[in-house]
Amino acid sequence: MFKKLLLITILVASAQFTQAQKEDPKNPNWAKYHTTADAYYLLQEWAKAYPNLTKLYSIGETLKGTQLMVLEITNKSKGAAEDKPAYYYDGNIHAGELTGAEVALQYTWLLLSSYGKDPRITNLVDTRTIYIRPKFNPDGADIALTTPQALRSTPRPYDQDGDGLLDEDPGNDLNNDNFITDMRVKNPTGKWKISLEDSRIMVEREPNDLSGDFYDMYDEGIDDDNDGLYNEDGIGGIDMNRNFPRNWGLESEQKGAGPYPLSEPETRATIEFLSTHRNITGIFHGHTAAGFLYRLPSTTNWDNFNMEDQRLILELSDKYATTTSQKVVPSYSNPRLHRHGTLISWGYWDYGVIGFVPEFWGAFQADANKDGRVSDLERMQWNDAELGGKGFVNWQVYDHPQLGKVEIGGWDYKFTRQNPPTKYLKGEIEKYVEWMLWLAETGPKIAVSQPKVEVLEKGKLVKVSLTVENDGYLPTNITERAIELEIAKPVRAIVDLSGAELVSGKMRTDLGNLAGRRDGESADRTKTIEYVFKVTVSAAKATITIDSEKGGKVKREISLK
Repeated sequence: MFKKLLLITILVASAQFTQAQKEDPKNPNWAKYHTTADAYYLLQEWAKAYPNLTKLYSIGETLKGTQLMVLEITNKSKGAAEDKPAYYYDGNIHAGELTGAEVALQYTWLLLSSYGKDPRITNLVDTRTIYIRPKFNPDGADIALTTPQALRSTPRPYDQDGDGLLDEDPGNDLNNDNFITDMRVKNPTGKWKISLEDSRIMVEREPNDLSGDFYDMYDEGIDDDNDGLYNEDGIGGIDMNRNFPRNWGLESEQKGAGPYPLSEPETRATIEFLSTHRNITGIFHGHTAAGFLYRLPSTTNWDNFNMEDQRLILELSDKYATTTSQKVVPSYSNPRLHRHGTLISWGYWDYGVIGFVPEFWGAFQADANKDGRVSDLERMQWNDAELGGKGFVNWQVYDHPQLGKVEIGGWDYKFTRQNPPTKYLKGEIEKYVEWMLWLAETGPKIAVSQPKVEVLEKGKLVKVSLTVENDGYLPTNITERAIELEIAKPVRAIVDLSGAELVSGKMRTDLGNLAGRRDGESADRTKTIEYVFKVTVSAAKATITIDSEKGGKVKREISLK
């Protein structure tokens, strides 16, 4: 299937590559945001430059026909990708959260450019497989990046206001400055006023504010459908990170969940990919923008999790906190604030691995005076000091066709609040590299001792024994949930004979799941198996394959002389 998809990539997606603004793939520009064409061009060029370390393919396509590209990274000469423990990284499921794609691209380049130079990365690429998908939502991301429009996720038309019409009232860039910001309109009964601390800032009116100028606030645009509301039904509306099957909720329960689970080709392709790549040991689901980590749970009560899995989730989260100096919060912490249908919920409850949602960026939310809250004045001071004021569009008078005289202005939301200004982009990856590498290193890893061969009867009977060990950090089942689901396949020893017969032992031996170095005693991490073979020809041999779905595959070929 995936070989066919690779051909699709070459034939169909070539147009997407050629539209890229070409940059030197050996010296990528990390001071820009990459369109889908830009990103795919880099992936394609890196795949050409590192053929022994990479494989580039599509795992599906969007409604518009854009390919969903994954770059597979591993040293092929050290074993097939599917025969090694793997980790999955993606970014940019939410259209405007562009930093996720940039972190994924920078991480890709780090792995490839450091191979053979950095011992840690070299060992990782030799012994593990990394699946990287920078553009989870390529169509939505391109709209967010190349137009003033904002959208949550996929651009599939969607009725957000329940009037039976689709995308009929998006925001409008009325003054043609390439931003959709805010409008303020004087109204004696308005709930907003101009801040006395900074005239650019609007603050809510206090109960005792009885004199002065007051305002109504709107998003920049017109009432396209004449329903008295402004910009209430913009592009799209489905939130793909509410469209996964676990704890999926109807629109009345979960806004943006879509008409049914996996209704979107991007989410469906994700589940199909993960389900056919069972060597994946964890999920890194990159978002923005607040500078913290979301961990499980998303919907299900924490008390419903296996206690051992709780301990593991917290341990992996604590590593994030210590390496990034950022906080960790549960995705769900309030009975009224469930997040239904998230990828990491499905990943744990139905796939048996632990996923995380790092929310990149966060400098815009810096609490300068350490009073426990971030005020608009602190944000404006940061904007002036760091960006020379360019993160805020100053208020300008505009003659609105429906509201009359208004003023248009406000934050460049996409590149202050939601994503870092480009000069900070490269620094974002540096915060997370240690944790990203460490996550991939935590998986189980099967090791097999040198077989011990004992001739019991020359030319007739040979005894072979060998020890199988999980030399990785986590157990081969990863979670206790995987055992509960009965999807944690046991480690298996499989015998293939040439010129011999099996006298003692089994052709297929289930060794169970092996503990990892994290908390397993040596006896729990190892299994010794013995065979007796009857030799029928002088060149007899036995091939013993130790196969662990999550821990990799190791073969030993043994001469039975």
